[in-house]
Amino acid sequence: MNVPLLVVMFGPRRGITRPVDRRLLVGRGPDADLQLIDEKVSRDHCIFERAGEAVVLRDLGSRNGTWVNGERLSEPHTLVSGDHIGIGETVVAFAPDFEALRAIDGESTLILGNAAPTQVTEAGVANDDDLAQAGRLLLRASLCVDRREAAAGLAEAFASALKAEQVVICIQSAEGALLPLMARPQGASVSGSKPLAQLCFRSLKAVAAHEPQSRPSSDEHTTHVLRARAHVLAAPLLFGGAPFGVVFATRTREFDSQELALATVLVTAAAPALKPAGDTLAQADRDAPIANSVLMRESVRVARAVAQSLSTVLVTGESGSGKEVLARFIHLNSARAKGPLVAVNCGAIASQLVESEFFGHEKGAFTGALTSHAGVFERADGGTLFLDELGELPLAQQVKLLRVLEDRLVQRVGGRAPVPVDVRVVCATNKELEAEVAAGRFREDLFWRINVVKIALPPLRARREDIVPLAKALLLRHAHGALAVLSAEVCSALENCQWPGNVRQLSNALERAWVLRSADELTLADLPPEAVAPASLGGGASAPRTLDELIRTVEREQIQHALKRNRGVKVQAAEQLGISRPTLDRKIQEYGIDWLGPAPT
Repeated sequence: MNVPLLVVMFGPRRGITRPVDRRLLVGRGPDADLQLIDEKVSRDHCIFERAGEAVVLRDLGSRNGTWVNGERLSEPHTLVSGDHIGIGETVVAFAPDFEALRAIDGESTLILGNAAPTQVTEAGVANDDDLAQAGRLLLRASLCVDRREAAAGLAEAFASALKAEQVVICIQSAEGALLPLMARPQGASVSGSKPLAQLCFRSLKAVAAHEPQSRPSSDEHTTHVLRARAHVLAAPLLFGGAPFGVVFATRTREFDSQELALATVLVTAAAPALKPAGDTLAQADRDAPIANSVLMRESVRVARAVAQSLSTVLVTGESGSGKEVLARFIHLNSARAKGPLVAVNCGAIASQLVESEFFGHEKGAFTGALTSHAGVFERADGGTLFLDELGELPLAQQVKLLRVLEDRLVQRVGGRAPVPVDVRVVCATNKELEAEVAAGRFREDLFWRINVVKIALPPLRARREDIVPLAKALLLRHAHGALAVLSAEVCSALENCQWPGNVRQLSNALERAWVLRSADELTLADLPPEAVAPASLGGGASAPRTLDELIRTVEREQIQHALKRNRGVKVQAAEQLGISRPTLDRKIQEYGIDWLGPAPT
């Protein structure tokens, strides 16, 4: 049996029991101020009395005794904050100061007993209607910046979607204690078991059990405590694959498997808005991409949210913009972080070897197959598979990839039976797949299968607030811990560069600068020419002398670089430059650019 916990308060504020000025009689009899319907409680069991500023507890000759902190009371005892008093099957926590409850909303109390739950129900699979309803209910909570508002939205979602009578949201402290953050309704009290909370933490999904609840009711003279049949649901709040809190919900009716699955969806959607900002997230924050700019912060926010689910992710962005870094961040912040992360570049595999590399082959399946070979799907089993440059995958192999994504079964070349795989897939491409579909170079059904959650990474030139922090982090890596400093002129030049090669080009420029440096502090002379604005090159005879000449020189060089990098494809060059295709054509003609020729060095 779980032990109900009550809180006795002497003071002006109202707790679970009504405050009294001088005395509080506890017993089973009708004249008791706190009536406990329990055969182990005597008619007049014990009494709390005020003595000046102190509160004294006296046993009234009860048959089973009054116990204070595990010891039977033999004489009057002056109570201190945090004392626990055993009265029959009830534990009373004495708290003269309301803050001792450590309940942020000022009214809610969480009770954890030690008894193991019985008839535990674990989560099943929710249907589409449940997920759609959960999405509507969680929209407000997931968009909240304030944790309290997000918690209130989540509590409302539980009450509406699951018809929960009591909801208490708790955050785990550094010491492992569960501290209430929000309760619905205000003053809600949940009596649960520690094994139930631990079970939801181990399984990383919602579980439920039959847990009778103590429900106090008060009139102007007496507080009655009744033990009623109820079921308790516990759903873990996760970040980075680790629990940082739990949502408890109670009702009289049993929770079925679909409702538990819905509860798991609700907490997964709301967890990013409820995550603590302290040491709990220290490792995850170190793994996060640098995101000082608004665009990058949004990309990281979406990545952090989707990491908690199993949804397929499509990351788009220019070459070198950090798509693999974001894929690694998603993996490390998911429940699969301890599993493998397997990355494969779809454009680097010969078309005749794609099927073998993806799905594996058996020994003797073809000439040269001297041993059996596990494909990338099998190697990523239990973890994450990162498919980079997916737009380069041949059409003939796209249909086979679609089948694996649908069934999670791979058929080795030369194999007789399919092999089941448990893989979370993150795809990336620098192409506009919608245009590829329209041109017939990418299957439309595969596009819609992978386009579940799309994250668009901005180019480096669109996130200039990130350039200097990125440069410092990259330089630290290239310097292998040695002292390395960027001068103010270098920082300014890096921020003004267009970086058509994005983070990859920035990394190469800093590696070159470190290798060729003349001192620990990097100067403009250490940077490659393409990373330095013409105005910083000095006042030589060939340097532009007017602002108009300076602008035209920089513009011409950047257009030539973009055209060369995109092999003369104007649509992609214009996109990288952030201008329209007609504008690019006009400037090519204006500057007389030979866009098929080599770019300047």
